[in-house]
Amino acid sequence: MTREHRADGGTEDGTLGSSRPEPVDRLFDRLAEADQHQEGIISSRLTEVEPALLSFGRALGGDPESLSDLPFTEEANTDRMPEPLYVRHDGEMLTQITSWLLQGQHIGLISKYGTGKTALREIATRDLGRRDDFVVSALENPNATTERGLYEGILKDAYAAGYQIDRSNYWQVRNGIPWATAETREAVAEVAAAAREDGVTILLVVDEIEDLPTELLSPLQTAGDFGVRLFLTGTPEGKQRLVEFRDTLDSRLRYYVGIDPFSPSDVAEYIARSVAYFRDEPYEGQDPPLFTAEAIMDIHERTDGNPRQVRLECMDLFARAAFVWHRAGADIERINITPALRDRSIAMDPPE
Repeated sequence: MTREHRADGGTEDGTLGSSRPEPVDRLFDRLAEADQHQEGIISSRLTEVEPALLSFGRALGGDPESLSDLPFTEEANTDRMPEPLYVRHDGEMLTQITSWLLQGQHIGLISKYGTGKTALREIATRDLGRRDDFVVSALENPNATTERGLYEGILKDAYAAGYQIDRSNYWQVRNGIPWATAETREAVAEVAAAAREDGVTILLVVDEIEDLPTELLSPLQTAGDFGVRLFLTGTPEGKQRLVEFRDTLDSRLRYYVGIDPFSPSDVAEYIARSVAYFRDEPYEGQDPPLFTAEAIMDIHERTDGNPRQVRLECMDLFARAAFVWHRAGADIERINITPALRDRSIAMDPPE
């Protein structure tokens, strides 16, 4: 247990007066030195909470190595986000976007925060990246990207797929990339044309267009004009930015507006799939463990079916259940997540 000290006799700002006898000064110095080697109240609690959560996960049938392996933490690992957990509930949206991809359209997916745009971006990047008829390039960290950086990213992904430029057409090339911005632009046109001749689509995926620097809108349009297909996602405010700052780019996009929210049955399926994925088991329509029907309805009402909010609510209730289980020492089968769990104490100390 962490021992706490309080230095009485100090001033309001925490400093100590100079009238203390020298032996008292030495004592306070020793106490301060000892405190440097002790955990604070939050740090000590971290060492209790993490094992409790991991133990609960193991009791539930998983084998987590870290907290990010637990159910409902998928967004912390977008590079390996399990495909069955998000966006599959909106079949109309998936069918329409798939159709536009096959038609070679520029796509804008517009929806509110937390509805699954980032999940779909990750899934599309991974899914289409496995296909021979697509080269997928994702614009990472657009706020730190220049025009040349945008073109360079496309070229690197095209090169990885086997599309090389004719170096003799460019004045200076380093690591396969023309040095001058104007020449990187020309190189994008060259590789896009070569891919098109092979029946291959170069797809540039850009998330959060509402935060995209205005100076990148023209290069995006240029890449699109060269034959790179654009897949832009963002909020309604992002769509309005395109209209205001680059109407010609906006007019090239086919928009799908609004991803359906989760229904109560979607919430239940999401929970069941998340736990099945955590256990490394197939999802075969099984009911969600732990969560009662009342808890699922309560989650839906609190979140209006917003997928991100559903995930956060589930994660919070999962953690609360872990703390109750940790304190009670009960079998995992006796733990139920109900709406009343929100009102239960989650102190880690066992009851006296």
